[in-house]
Amino acid sequence: MLAVWAIAFSLLAVVNAVPSGPNAILTTDTATPYVGQPVHFDASGSVGHDEGNGRIVAYAFVFGDGGTTGWQESPFAAHAYGKAGEYAAAVTVKDGRGLTGQASVSISVKAFPSPGTSPDVVPIGASVSPANPTEGDNVTVTVTLMNLGGATATNAAIQIIDVRPNGTQFALEPLSLPLPLEARATEAIISPAFPALGIGNHTLRITVYNVTPPEAVSGNNELNLTVTVGPAGSQDHGPAGFAVNPLVAGLIGAGIVSLAGALLLLLRPRPPGPMEPPPPSPPDRSPPPIWPP
Repeated sequence: MLAVWAIAFSLLAVVNAVPSGPNAILTTDTATPYVGQPVHFDASGSVGHDEGNGRIVAYAFVFGDGGTTGWQESPFAAHAYGKAGEYAAAVTVKDGRGLTGQASVSISVKAFPSPGTSPDVVPIGASVSPANPTEGDNVTVTVTLMNLGGATATNAAIQIIDVRPNGTQFALEPLSLPLPLEARATEAIISPAFPALGIGNHTLRITVYNVTPPEAVSGNNELNLTVTVGPAGSQDHGPAGFAVNPLVAGLIGAGIVSLAGALLLLLRPRPPGPMEPPPPSPPDRSPPPIWPP
C-alpha cells in the first residue's frame, strides 16, 4: 500500500512540475477605429515560462474578419477593417516547447461621420514605448491622428500631459504636424523621450488644438491613455532559473520519501523463523538395474 501511495505522489508531482505555456498579452493603439483605419496590434508584453525552451518563438494574429497573419517572429501586426461592426481579434503565442497561450481584444469599427467642409483632426490612438515601463525608464509616446473632416489641415498642435499617480502634472513640449494632413488621412507622431517618474497608474492626456484652417467640431480633440509604471528592475528579462512551485516541491519530496520507505520494506531481509524439518525427498522413480549384470 505504501508503494502505491509513493507512486501516486510521484506522478502527481511530475504532472504539477510540467512547465506551463506562455502568458499571452494583446493590446492595440485603438479599440474603436474607423473603416479603413489601420489598427496596430502589440503582443510584445507576452511572457514566456523561462528563457530556455519556454521563451516565446512565434506569434499568430487573427483579426475577426477573416484576416490572419500566420506564424511570425514579430509580436506586432497591423490591420484595417473594411466594414463597420464588432470584431474579436486574438493572438496565439508559441514557445520553444510547442506550448501556446492566447489573448484577445474587442474591436468596434465605426463608419465615418459626415465630413463637412473643414478639417477635423482627432487623436484616434496612442501607445508608449516601452509598453510596460518601470520607474526611471525613458518613455516615448506615439500619437496617431486622423483628419475626419472634409478639408486639409495645414497645421495643428498636439499637447501631451503626464498626470502622475500623486496628482502632479508634467507637460511635454507641444508637437506639430510635420506635413499637411489631408481629409481621411492619418499621421503618427512620436514624442521626445521623457522619464517615467512615479510608480502606479499615469494618465497621458493628449489634446489637439490650433488646427488650421479652424475646425467646425472640436469636442473630439482629447484622448486619455492609462499607463502603469512598475518599480525599477521589475521588468528584468535576463536569464532566469527554473522555478518550482512550493507545493510541487513538497509533493516531490513526499513522493521520494514514500518511495524510499516502500523500497526499504521490500528489500529488507526477512527475519529467520523457527527451525523446520527439510521437505521430504521425492520418491525414486528410476528403473531398477538389469540383473544379472
